[in-house]
Amino acid sequence: MTIEVNCKSCGHTVRTKDENAGRTAKCPECGEKIQIPAASSGDILDAEEEFGLADDFDSMGEELDDRKPCPACGELIKQKASKCRYCGEIFDPAMKKSKKRRSAGADDEDMSTGDWVVAILCSGIGCIAGIVWMIQGKPKGQKMFLVSFLMQLFWGAMRVILEMMNQGVR
Repeated sequence: MTIEVNCKSCGHTVRTKDENAGRTAKCPECGEKIQIPAASSGDILDAEEEFGLADDFDSMGEELDDRKPCPACGELIKQKASKCRYCGEIFDPAMKKSKKRRSAGADDEDMSTGDWVVAILCSGIGCIAGIVWMIQGKPKGQKMFLVSFLMQLFWGAMRVILEMMNQGVR
């Protein structure tokens, strides 16, 4: 079935599918916004009688009563669903929290031996890595940046001391 709407501005007749009922569209002639009316219940009943769908429609309606649209993707899901089976969005706060904990593993919280070596011996690279990790939201990013920055200061001070000692020997 199609819905026909006349544009109030130019009078052009716009035809659209039933699924667009209740939406707003633009007139192809003048560009004015047109409100597409919802199909009347008489139209639905006529279609049901014409195609013999009245019994099927009632049974579908009963099945759909316990469903709601997913806030993330709009697909129909069960009222008590804790996760959308279409997009994977999690609604249960406890499940959402445990997933965050699992996704942020031990790697993201404490620096590994390799991280310490980079922070101490290659402090410039460690500073860059720490900044990247902070941007990504990893907890070890701040620690890596701080340790690398302090080591950069330490190695700079050691260089100055060694140069002063070297000039004193000559």
